[in-house]
Amino acid sequence: METTMLYSDSTIFALSTAPQRSAIGVIRVSGGKAVDIVNKIFSRDISSAAQGLYYGFIMDGEEKIDEVMLAIFRGPKSFTGEDTVEISCHGGAVVISAISELLAKNGAVPAKNGEFTQRAFLNGKLDLTQAEAIIDLIDAETRSEAANAVKTLGGAMAQKIKNIRQPLVELSAKLFAFIDYPDDEIEDTEYEEIKNAINTAIYDGRKIMDTYSYGRYVSGGVKTVISGTPNVGKSSLLNALAGYDRSIVTDISGTTRDVVEETVVCGGLKLVLTDTAGIRETDDVVESIGVKKSYEQLEQADLIICVFDASREMNDDDREIIEKVKELSGVKIAVINKTDLAETHGYDLSGFENTVEISAKNKTGLEELEVLIKNSFAFNAPSDGSFMTNTRQYEVLCRAVASLENAVANMGITPDALLYDVEQAISALGELTGETASESILQNIFSRFCVGK
Repeated sequence: METTMLYSDSTIFALSTAPQRSAIGVIRVSGGKAVDIVNKIFSRDISSAAQGLYYGFIMDGEEKIDEVMLAIFRGPKSFTGEDTVEISCHGGAVVISAISELLAKNGAVPAKNGEFTQRAFLNGKLDLTQAEAIIDLIDAETRSEAANAVKTLGGAMAQKIKNIRQPLVELSAKLFAFIDYPDDEIEDTEYEEIKNAINTAIYDGRKIMDTYSYGRYVSGGVKTVISGTPNVGKSSLLNALAGYDRSIVTDISGTTRDVVEETVVCGGLKLVLTDTAGIRETDDVVESIGVKKSYEQLEQADLIICVFDASREMNDDDREIIEKVKELSGVKIAVINKTDLAETHGYDLSGFENTVEISAKNKTGLEELEVLIKNSFAFNAPSDGSFMTNTRQYEVLCRAVASLENAVANMGITPDALLYDVEQAISALGELTGETASESILQNIFSRFCVGK
């Protein structure tokens, strides 16, 4: 797509690789003068060079600074849509600093957070859903998170939004015609067509919204609380799932006094694990605060893993936890721990969807627990980048659908009122992809990027 260069008088640069000692560092330069600026410090003349790779040296006058490879991308066939040069140099701090100083000396300015991607967006190389997918891909901690981000980056979500928005734009034009010619009344058949078009948009919008419940687990993780009475092995289970000793484990009841968090990947899902203080009646002021926090965490949990001790009979504290958990909405799994010490006592765990027997100490039964967790959060959406993981996008889509539902409810009022609701929906959908997004929204999004991207 041919576009007008929006930053022709401004050429930016930044280190695009991690700022640490490494074999290779990549410094990206983008803007109308990118090639000219790099040409001033390169050992070969590249002023009219075509897109491609070029070997040579970065020079400071007669002094060789480093042996490098240049990758030249001519706009608009580049990531930003502008002329771009990527300098692959050795990844030492001294070399990178020296090249950066030379670029600045010759007219390039340091890039701000996300400025390369922002230029790509403003030059029409990608829309806002694709830009946000870049952040998701960089931050991905699971394969499913990365896979969805890659497909969203490829335009899967953008196309779905376009398919909802475009018919509404055409409908808006039709409603404008009725307003311009008020003597022409809208026929019942035409009202029916308008209603069907709006209902189709509502249906398609809600289909995407329905994927968010799973999408937020993919991106933000499943908020998981490990609960139980003192000394049943909650901290041992967290350590076993984390793969290292994250929580202190002793034979002394009440060792865990506060909330301990750790993020792990289990069954392909990201779990934000919380190990809570053991729940029991206590006169200890500090421990009682921990118990209160445990209950608060349980009420917010997506997944509740209740741990019981196989080596002893169920007591009143266990029963109290079971009764409390029954009232909560999260997915519930009962874990009977310490099976290495004794056979399981006959616990009444009818309030739980699933139970599993484990030994956190010997790390047995963990695979069965992983399968239960995976199956509890299985989702049927195709992994084509079409499930929504972004809270901003979800809230904007909710607003668009609400406007359309309002339009259907007000169908009998004047065309002006109907048009207002439809245009509100069109504007919201445009905000989602970036067509109508305000400067403050763009600034907020791109500030989340690292420098160099």
